[in-house]
Amino acid sequence: MSDHTLYDTTVPSAGSLALAHQKILRVKQNGVFVNIAGDINNLAGNPTPITVQREAYGTKGRTSQDIIGYNFAPSFSVEGVRDPVTKQLVPAQAWLVDLLNAAYAEGEDNKREFQWFDALDERLPAFEGKFSIAVSDLNTGFADKGGWTFTLTNDGVVDRIPSPIAGDGKPILESASPVGQAPGDQIVVRGYGLKGAVSATIDGQAVAKIRAVDDNAIVLLIPATVTGPAPIVVTNAAGASTALPYTAA
Repeated sequence: MSDHTLYDTTVPSAGSLALAHQKILRVKQNGVFVNIAGDINNLAGNPTPITVQREAYGTKGRTSQDIIGYNFAPSFSVEGVRDPVTKQLVPAQAWLVDLLNAAYAEGEDNKREFQWFDALDERLPAFEGKFSIAVSDLNTGFADKGGWTFTLTNDGVVDRIPSPIAGDGKPILESASPVGQAPGDQIVVRGYGLKGAVSATIDGQAVAKIRAVDDNAIVLLIPATVTGPAPIVVTNAAGASTALPYTAA
C-alpha cells in the first residue's frame, strides 16, 4: 500500500500560483532530498531512448533496435515569491535560489541530484540521478509576476529506484544529520512514518529522548555509549524501520 504522506504534505509557498499535481520532484540539499513539488508547474521527464542496432533473428539483413537505457531532460517552471519586507525570495524557496545560482555555474557546481516519481501510486516508475541545470525566464503574462523555466540534463546514468512512497506503514529512514555527532548530541533523522514513532535505537542502544517534528523528521539524542558505526532504527506501531547507516564521533 502506498504511503501518500509526501503528496498530502506538499504545499506551495505562500503567494505561489503553482498548480497542484500528482508528481513529486525532490532536489538534494545538504545531503537530504527536499520536496519542491509544491511550487512547480509542468513537470515533465522528457525521456529519450538509447538504442543499439541489431540484426533480427530469422530475417537476414533486416535490422532491429534494442533499448538499453534512457536519457532524460526533465523540465519544470517555478514562480518566484518575494518577501514583502526584505524583497528577497521567501525562505521556503531557498532551494530556488540555489538552483538559479547553479544554473549559471560551471563544472560540478552546475549539477544537482534529483528524484521524481508519482505522488500516489508506488507501482509507477521512480527515477534518481545527477543533472546539469539550465534556466530561462518564464513569461507569466503578468507585470507583477515573475518566474523561471528549468531544464535538466542527466550527467551519466539515471537510476530506476523503488518508489519513495512505497511502504507497509513502518518508518522509512532516508538521512541523518549532522554527521559525526557525539554521545549527548542531537541528530535529525528524516524519512516517512516518523510522527508515530514509539522508540528508536542507535547502534542497538535505546534512545532516551525522542521528539517527532512531523511525519518526515524526528530528533534523537545519541546514547552515551555510542561511538563509530552506529546504525539507526526507528519503530512505530507498524514495526521497525530498516537500519539507516550512521557514524558517530
